[in-house]
Amino acid sequence: MWRIIFQSFWFKLVAIVMALLLWFHVATDKVYEHGHTFPLEILNVPERLILAEEIPHDIDVKVRGKGKELLKLLLAEKRSIRIDAQEFKRGETDYSIGPEQVPIPEGLELRVTGILPSENLKVWLDYTMEKKLKVQPDIKIVPAEGFEVVGELHYNPQEVTISGPRMWVRDLKLISTQKIAKEDVDESVSDQVDLVLPEGYNLLLSSQKIHFSQNIEGIVERRIPGLPVELTSVPRRREITIEPDSIDVTISGAQSLLAEIGAEQIRVTVNCANAKKDETVKLPVEVKLPAKVSLKRALPDSVEASVK
Repeated sequence: MWRIIFQSFWFKLVAIVMALLLWFHVATDKVYEHGHTFPLEILNVPERLILAEEIPHDIDVKVRGKGKELLKLLLAEKRSIRIDAQEFKRGETDYSIGPEQVPIPEGLELRVTGILPSENLKVWLDYTMEKKLKVQPDIKIVPAEGFEVVGELHYNPQEVTISGPRMWVRDLKLISTQKIAKEDVDESVSDQVDLVLPEGYNLLLSSQKIHFSQNIEGIVERRIPGLPVELTSVPRRREITIEPDSIDVTISGAQSLLAEIGAEQIRVTVNCANAKKDETVKLPVEVKLPAKVSLKRALPDSVEASVK
């Protein structure tokens, strides 16, 4: 069987190739209609104007001609359909693409039979506008148990410049970051986050993202002994003595914060408004602390007041 197949092999191969070539010649000599896509470009936009609404990226064109010519079109370098906007004004312009604008390579006998979209293109131009916007971080950092946020969130840049069509830029005041949440954080954070491009077309930001950092510290305790007790709301013509006249307090907070706190920043008071003459009463102490500092304990938490 194999002997029969390979007998006069080269003659048979040449015959097959010639048959294929003949078929290809006949097939490509027929007339066809083919859909071809051309990129769309807008050129010569007047100074100070900018494209304010999106236009199609591609235009579908129906082309009619012999198969040979259509094949040459498919193999040719891709060319764009170009819109010359030199005479366009601010606002909307209706524009129709004609067959003569379709870049059929020279020498090809092809005819344009249809252009899609067939209706007029809407070309909207607007004045270019530039504006500085404040950055509004949408960042949430939740410290792990035993840790806390120290200080403010730092981020850079704090404002960016946006440029684009005036219709989109003029009413903008802020630009937000993408929403980001970090939970159970037990160390200081340093990262980047993208800015959210506002609604609109052809907008450009001077920076696409911001860098942010947040200090996270472990919570520690500190004991401060011998804080003097201050009497408040002492009734007129009353002499009050207390025992003891100083107490020890234990406070908690971020390590760097507690290290900066002195005794003069903590106020210990006793309200004597209800103290009566010739009585000895037990009055609770009140401890006023700086922000972000918590009271763990006061020893003692009350004093004995003798009123004369």
